[in-house]
Amino acid sequence: MENFNNKIINAPMPFFPEKLPLNNDFFTSDLESIQLLTKANMAIGTYRGFLNSIINPMLLISPIINQEAVLSSKLEGTHATLEDVLNFEAGNRVDIESDEIQEILNYRRSLFFALDNISTINSSETNTLPLSSRIIKDMHKILLNNVRGSSKRPGEFKVFQNYIGGNSSISYTPVPPSKTNEYMQNLEEYIHLDDIDLIFQSAIIHAQFEMIHPFEDGNGRIGRLLIPLFLYYRELLPYPTFYMSSYFEKDRSLYISNLSNISQKKDWNSWIKYYLKGVIFSADISTKKAKDILNLYEYMKIEVIPTLNSASGIELLDFIFSSPIFSAKQASNHITNISDRTIYSLLNKLTETKFLSTNDAKRNKTYYCPQLLKIID
Repeated sequence: MENFNNKIINAPMPFFPEKLPLNNDFFTSDLESIQLLTKANMAIGTYRGFLNSIINPMLLISPIINQEAVLSSKLEGTHATLEDVLNFEAGNRVDIESDEIQEILNYRRSLFFALDNISTINSSETNTLPLSSRIIKDMHKILLNNVRGSSKRPGEFKVFQNYIGGNSSISYTPVPPSKTNEYMQNLEEYIHLDDIDLIFQSAIIHAQFEMIHPFEDGNGRIGRLLIPLFLYYRELLPYPTFYMSSYFEKDRSLYISNLSNISQKKDWNSWIKYYLKGVIFSADISTKKAKDILNLYEYMKIEVIPTLNSASGIELLDFIFSSPIFSAKQASNHITNISDRTIYSLLNKLTETKFLSTNDAKRNKTYYCPQLLKIID
């Protein structure tokens, strides 16, 4: 996708999506869609039940958040891997442009900003906000901070017409700037409206946001973040930790064609079915990964950490799960109540158990957890 400030000859006329809510007759009469929605709700329910059953789900889900940041950014043209990002944060040299790494880190910061500042729909908290255009703009500002697109009005809706495609092949012209605020207000109202089903609503919200394309850059990533944030805001999930980028990235052309069919053929039904299949796929994958991470954590906590004979063993374990590639100095900075010498001793013991591996450097070694990385990636 490219954005242009000047009018492009032969570009399609701007598309004006149907305002929300949609006429849902097409959905309620389609047996396959109803069956898929039932399966999607069951898959999400299993994932929700698992998240509710563990004490500190964010600790165990944080590695998955890192992977989502990588995959969502990959859809926008970055090439960095999860290990590139983790090595960069560990202070290691990586053969990837630092701007690409920064884009991924910004994506993660944008999500955590939203988590810190959004209340759920029934929350009585006074220092948080509903999921709204204000929050979306603030997330966008973080997303484009000091990276590609930083000159394209971070945190503000577009003032120039944008296009999807290249100079010679414009495939779609989004809602024009003069109507963007109107359409985003309609989308915000729909976020708070009770429609047929929350998963069904999330499919419409994502597609509508992409058709509006309210920003000059970064629309794809913000649109994908809206999926877990909406499900969290409407309290279908206890945390905004449900991601579909791996499903969209698996066959990008299928994702684009199903979105395009809405504007070209008014075919919402194909998009809804495609999306529901993605929810089932993504929920099953998320549940399996989260369970595998928990099983590894519990094994280490019960079988290995007690052998370290250290009161800081659990604290070190938690740090490793939040940062699967790290330096001893980073571990020491995180656990401040013991000496560097003790940190090195604990890390050596964990390396002997094969829970950790390390590079061959004589100084400033990098430690990593191969089992955890295998689960995530």
